[in-house]
Formats: sequence, structure tokens, C-alpha cells
Amino acid sequence: MNRKLKIFLWVVVLTVACSVVAKWISDCVTFRDLKTYDRSHPLNVKQISSSNRTNYIREEFSFEGCPGEEVPVLTLVPAGNTNRYPAIILLYGIGMKMNFADRDDVANAVTKAGFALFVPEQYGRGRRRKESVNRLQEVMALRHRIVLTIKETRRLVDVISERPDIDPARIYFWGASFGAMTGCSVMAYDQRLPAGIFTLAAGDFQKMAAESPYRSKLDEKYSWMKVVAPAVASFLRPFDPIYHIDRIAPRPLLFQNANNDELIARSAVDALYGTAGEPKQILWYDSPHDHLERAVIEKVVGDALAWLQIQDDKIVSRSGKSE
Repeated sequence: MNRKLKIFLWVVVLTVACSVVAKWISDCVTFRDLKTYDRSHPLNVKQISSSNRTNYIREEFSFEGCPGEEVPVLTLVPAGNTNRYPAIILLYGIGMKMNFADRDDVANAVTKAGFALFVPEQYGRGRRRKESVNRLQEVMALRHRIVLTIKETRRLVDVISERPDIDPARIYFWGASFGAMTGCSVMAYDQRLPAGIFTLAAGDFQKMAAESPYRSKLDEKYSWMKVVAPAVASFLRPFDPIYHIDRIAPRPLLFQNANNDELIARSAVDALYGTAGEPKQILWYDSPHDHLERAVIEKVVGDALAWLQIQDDKIVSRSGKSE
């Protein structure tokens, strides 16, 4: 082996080693940042709109998440009662917008069950959508979205806790797909959320990348995704719910998953559920991950609210409050 080749190989080895160390340091910093939360920054809440519906009041307001980031929130509050309501913070899936909560099978069900619903618009969605130019920017934007969503959800707990119509001891979490997996980090490090629902969630990003049923459906044009997926999983490793969910116990969790999930492997669902502490429960539905039929949505929402009412009754009973 000549001298130039040896030097080249050493440069490659050192570059790889430095990259590994840099990635490890970056992950450690991110893990640390997930655990910290600064409440000192002003919330700057601004009312946008308010209108009366048949069973509830529909509001929109905004608050300041990270400095300079205005976060719109869709709010549905039961009508006709002067008591302080329990509240649900709902984080939607990766391709959704906050206005999906306007669906009557969501809005009416939640408010008739006696809960107020708060749905923050996530970075990159709805009014906060920004155009990306290439795949790398999309991956970077996804990581930024996760970071902001975690911080902004904790800020939203602050906002809701200050409302006179909400009981701050009864603010619950509900996440769907991306929102559920991101919400694991929120619940893990914010003890103010006494119970949570994870709909269509899974853990172990590497397992999800390697074993997703979707891989078999990719044609040759998109075969590159099979190669890129593990790298993206590694890049997003600090936010993998598998590393955080065990910190939620002993607060109760409900998992809702699909038997015919075309995106998430059953092994990844089992991994997350197995890592979660007690108490926990999982419900299965004969449905795909995307494009759920209305009857399935009604069943999922109904089951979630019934479970949450049981948890809420326990908290009310322990605290001696009257609803």
C-alpha cells in the first residue's frame, strides 16, 4: 500500500470517527434540552376569533412559542356551563392541519363529553407552512418541527393553565401518529399532564425504517428511500419515543393501533408498548393507518373519550373537586 493511499484511508477513518463523535455529542445535547424548559419567556396570547356553535364555542388564538414563533391554536369549549372544564391538547399527524378538529365527529364528540379541546398548528403546517426546496431541507424541517412541537406543547400547557374556564390539574394529552410519537417527549418531561392517549404510535425508529410494510410497495423510482430511511432514523434518534416513554409512568396511557397498518410494523408498536410503564392499555382496530373510515374514526374517538372520562373521574375523586 503506497503512502498516499494510507494517508487517504486515515483521513477517511478520522472523518468517520469525528462524525460519530459529533453525532453522539449532538444527541447528548438534544436529550438534555428535551428535559429542560424555560417558563420565563412571555406567552403573548392574542385572541383571533370566537363564535358560538350548537354545542360549543369555537375560538382561535395564538401564543408565542419560541421567540418569534407565533403559534395559532384552534379551541373548542363546551357551551352552557360555568364550571372549569378538563382539557385535551391534541397533536395531529404529520400531514394534517388544526382545522381537522372542526369535523363534527371530533368537535361534537369531545365537547359533548365535557372536555375542552386545544389543537395547536404545528410548524410547517397550515398558516405556518414553508416551502422546502430539496429532500435535505425537508428532513431538517422535520427535525425542527419536532423540536418546536415539543417546546410549544409545554408552552401551551402554560397558556391553558391560566384560563379561568379550565382546571389546570386536568389537562390531558392526545396525539395521533406523528403527534403521538412527538408527544411522548412532552409527557415524559412535563408532569402536569396526568394521562395520555397515543393513537397510531410506535417506537424504535430504526425498526420502523427497516420493517415498515410500506417498503414492499415502493417501486424502483423510490427505492432510494429504503437506503435513506435508516439515516433519517439515526438523525432523529433523540426524539425516538422508545427512549422517553418509560418516564411517563405511573401516569396512565391508552394506546390505539391499527391491525392493518400499512406504514408501521407491528414489531415497532410492540416495542413502544412494551417499553411503556404501567398502567397502560392497548386497543386494536381493523383499519389502515391512513384514510380511516368515518365509522372507525367515531369508534376511536369514542373509545378514547370513554377511557379519558374514567381517568378524569379518578383525578376529580382524589382531589375532592366537583365537576
